[in-house]
Amino acid sequence: MLLRGGRPPTRALVAADVTPISAAAWAAQQPRGGWRRVSWRNGPNRPWAALFVAARVTPVGLWRRKQRLQDLWLLCQRPLGATTASKHDKYFVSTLPATTSLRVLVRAAHQRWAIEQQYQELKTELGFDHFEGRSYPGWEHHVVITAITYAFLQQERRRSRDGPRLTFPQARAIVQEILTGLLFISRPRYMQWMHQAEHRFRPLRM
Repeated sequence: MLLRGGRPPTRALVAADVTPISAAAWAAQQPRGGWRRVSWRNGPNRPWAALFVAARVTPVGLWRRKQRLQDLWLLCQRPLGATTASKHDKYFVSTLPATTSLRVLVRAAHQRWAIEQQYQELKTELGFDHFEGRSYPGWEHHVVITAITYAFLQQERRRSRDGPRLTFPQARAIVQEILTGLLFISRPRYMQWMHQAEHRFRPLRM
């Protein structure tokens, strides 16, 4: 119910008949036999493994219209060999369907490594962080161009099925060579200037 003359609430409210419990407290109540060992791998790195338990939960918050929030997955992670809760435990919330298996939940929760790798390659290889404009359309254009370029290079890497796949720097070097060749074709004077500079600054033979 909204009070007259007041602003509608923007924060989630808690129903009076609901007793909330934290993720850490819920995980501590789970029996030892309820935890399952699941392994995953981040790219070419060695596989990792930990203990996991998951359950469908409902956030205690209720929106301004007193509507129940969507049920979510709560995924709890604990190091191998641990029997009690510790500071090394991790907790994840996921909107994946209720039929999702535990292994898929674990794999999705640890996709952050791939996202961080992509973000780093966008910055170091494609100049994602070199934008110096001040307008939002300019920034949006820069982001779209770098994202499309990254997707194109990754697709080119996937084409090499017969031999070892190209690394990202190798694919970038190939594209740079192509663009350099197109530049000299469209600007023949650049090649002449390079020949003149080569003859002018050629080291003297003793």
